[in-house]
Amino acid sequence: MTDTTGMLQHAFYTSPDPLHGYTTDDNARALIVALQYSLATGSEESHDLVWRYLSFLRYAQRPDGLFHNFMAYDRTWMDEVGSDDCQGRAVWALGYALATSPQSGMSRSAELLLECALPGLDRVRSPRGQALCLLGLSWACQVGYQEGRVRDLMARFADNLVRLWEVTAEPDWLWFENILAYDNPKLCEGLLNAYVSLGENRYFEIALESLAFLLGVYFEGDMLDVIGQDGWYPRGGPRAVFDQQPIEAQAMVQACVSAHQVTGDDIYLEHGFNAFSWFLGANRLGRPLYDPTSGGCFDGLHPDRVNGNQGAESTLAYLLSRLAFEVPLVPRACRWQPTTEGVPVPRGSSVFL
Repeated sequence: MTDTTGMLQHAFYTSPDPLHGYTTDDNARALIVALQYSLATGSEESHDLVWRYLSFLRYAQRPDGLFHNFMAYDRTWMDEVGSDDCQGRAVWALGYALATSPQSGMSRSAELLLECALPGLDRVRSPRGQALCLLGLSWACQVGYQEGRVRDLMARFADNLVRLWEVTAEPDWLWFENILAYDNPKLCEGLLNAYVSLGENRYFEIALESLAFLLGVYFEGDMLDVIGQDGWYPRGGPRAVFDQQPIEAQAMVQACVSAHQVTGDDIYLEHGFNAFSWFLGANRLGRPLYDPTSGGCFDGLHPDRVNGNQGAESTLAYLLSRLAFEVPLVPRACRWQPTTEGVPVPRGSSVFL
């Protein structure tokens, strides 16, 4: 799926499809995969890919620091500016690269791109965009990058998620919005990362309460049954069953493994393994989405079949889910224990890297 420019967006079955070009979304996720592979294996095999995806982000960044998203096969941009999610994924990838790159030149490149991006982050208003930013900023914070400025940004985004929770959440709907749409567990994961970096217990409490709510919605026993994109799940309305997307399983795997890394509670790791099994056939259709013959992942579950295409988002979703069990997803593990009032307090921390 990767050529000399970057990772192509779509596939025609297992053949890369140049007609749909590239996205910053996918190349940011691919950068994280390449870095995590290097971290998990100690191999230099993925270093060329790290450079390629960093180069793509360099080309995608506008003079104001924000990122384009959609690029045609001839390397011309098809949009003026990418979505909030696109900005968040770019920041996530750059913060992770800054903290974990195996070569100083890679870290320095990520640092310069992140430096340019920071002033534009005030324009990121959506909850998912802010949660994705929290993931990258927490890694930047770990290595001391502009710590005061980064902490201020993290507090602003995390506090916004808390405000949404306080306005919307009720005992029967412990969520930030009046709809469960896409990539929902990223909101929980973003708050967990904010807690790790800032030590604010409220972030921790809401992250775990909202994750517990999602676990109750997403699982039928041990089987992950993600919300379909054909209408999502509005509060008080019908829940869409199909089409189910790999990115939803990925988000649940990463949120659960992150919760395990922060709390040390093995129940989250168990949920993470069960969520990963969705790719292997433990899903509503009983059909695997991971394709061992190609190494790719099918694009989703329809009511009667598996989508035969293996695009970038889906394959990256599988790889990110698989690597989640091999590498740290949060910068530090803040072990905690409840007080008599049930408020979690830090019990020291350890650095994974």
